[in-house]
Amino acid sequence: MRLLSALILLCLPTYSAAFAPTQHASLSSPLFRQQATLVSEPESLHNLSDNVSSKLESLMEKADDLLLKRAMRFVNHAPIIVTLGTLLKQLESTKFGLDIAPSALNIAAPAGLGSIPTWIGYALPVVVVTQVAAVLRSSLAEDKDELSQEDISATAVSNFALARALQAPTTLNWAIAAVASGYYTRKHGKEDPKMANLSIQITSSLASVATVLGVAAKLPNLIPILQGQEHVTALVGLLGYLGLASREGNGTVKKVVNAAVIGGVLISKIASGALNASNLLRIDTIVTVATAYVAAISIDKARDAIMNDN
Repeated sequence: MRLLSALILLCLPTYSAAFAPTQHASLSSPLFRQQATLVSEPESLHNLSDNVSSKLESLMEKADDLLLKRAMRFVNHAPIIVTLGTLLKQLESTKFGLDIAPSALNIAAPAGLGSIPTWIGYALPVVVVTQVAAVLRSSLAEDKDELSQEDISATAVSNFALARALQAPTTLNWAIAAVASGYYTRKHGKEDPKMANLSIQITSSLASVATVLGVAAKLPNLIPILQGQEHVTALVGLLGYLGLASREGNGTVKKVVNAAVIGGVLISKIASGALNASNLLRIDTIVTVATAYVAAISIDKARDAIMNDN
């Protein structure tokens, strides 16, 4: 009996262990951590891909919008671009005006007054370069075009008239250019020079000078009695130039151009010997003195305009 009890006691632990609940491996074991990582990695890659795709799509939309707006802004300036291209073709320029020869500007003057200095023609590259800069600046402005439709239309008309006058530098063509470019300056009065209007102001000034001197140069053809009277036509031209330089509506640019042209004429006369002792007793001296007088007034007005702007 004792032997049977001992056997039962020995078998009980083994029997109970067979029915005990099985202990599974912890979920926090390295094996399961590795499996969790392998499962979540595709999801993070998917999120990253979606994020990158959305950002790229947003950037593409902004780029398309920017390019479209800039393209349309350049189209708004088409009148200036087309007429400026015509002007450059007329001047045989391939470097946006930087290679324009000063001799391209041909302004006739009365025979007794002398010729207009060639270096005045350097105003033409300034006309072209400032227009190119104005169009670029306006097209690339942050919110809207800096050049108004009035600015664009007036500049385009001025370019067309200037190209015609340079191609056929008759007094009539210069007069048309003066009227076409002068409309803007007359409407805006003494507007300060800036990138948007500098080219049209220079064109208006040059065309006005060419018209006044051209009319004086044509007088002998219109009035037979003046034929051979070079000094008289020179004085008539200077009188007209004085009226042009003294006009109240002149802005700073026009005053500077007026002073530069007549000052250049005076320098040319002096350089050619107008003040030599042998010439002082000739009638040419009267024209020289009159030229100096008009030049002094023009330079004084230009100096005052520049000082007031500062």
